[in-house]
Amino acid sequence: MTFEENFKTTLLKVWENEYTDSFGVSRALNKSHIYFEYTSIFTRREWNTYSAILHIRTPYDNIKVLEENKDKIFRIAERIFGKQDDYYLTDISIDVLIEQFEVVDFSLLGKTETIRRAISDAESFMKEGKYSSAIDRVHTSLHGYLRLLLDTKKVSYEESDTLMQLYSKLHNSLDPIENKEINNLIKSTIRSASAVIDSINTIRNKHSLSHPNEEIVGESEAKLVIGICKVLFDYIEGRT
Repeated sequence: MTFEENFKTTLLKVWENEYTDSFGVSRALNKSHIYFEYTSIFTRREWNTYSAILHIRTPYDNIKVLEENKDKIFRIAERIFGKQDDYYLTDISIDVLIEQFEVVDFSLLGKTETIRRAISDAESFMKEGKYSSAIDRVHTSLHGYLRLLLDTKKVSYEESDTLMQLYSKLHNSLDPIENKEINNLIKSTIRSASAVIDSINTIRNKHSLSHPNEEIVGESEAKLVIGICKVLFDYIEGRT
């Protein structure tokens, strides 16, 4: 680990030991990047010693909580830093971190222009960290993909079938794996994954912006469901 990584780990441990973290500082620091700026400015604390500045770059939503606790963070950081070569820590700077959000790749499912457009819309939302908004487009992509697979397998379905109903018909039509024991285990796993499909269906209908809902799913929770769907449908694509 680098000095900065060790410093951040120690800073978090000391903070959590000395303060009841009702301010969410630990959570904010965990998502932050830190580095030190070693200046040529004399500290006037000790002969021929120079000032070091601790820079904390954090996502915009964390700026307020870190600024409110800046003095406390600095006092701990100053103690931990001590004297490094000819440097003492004399200041702390809190700045915005440019965030890069993970885009969950559903391109394997893009079998038609409609599905590809839905995937493209979902990716645009995910690039901005708006996973709760991407849920609706992911739902559309999966719905179209399942219909296409069922058509290919000549499995009948109703136009009104929900995502869950389409998924149930599909996983029952998958070709068996040669090893019977493994086949039964995988069938059980895929059947159990129905709960995830049901979740994305319910979230989309009751907790997303696709309808005028009051309680919207959190971004982390939406990303979790999208990620699990990605793994599941990549496997299905590999089996068909």
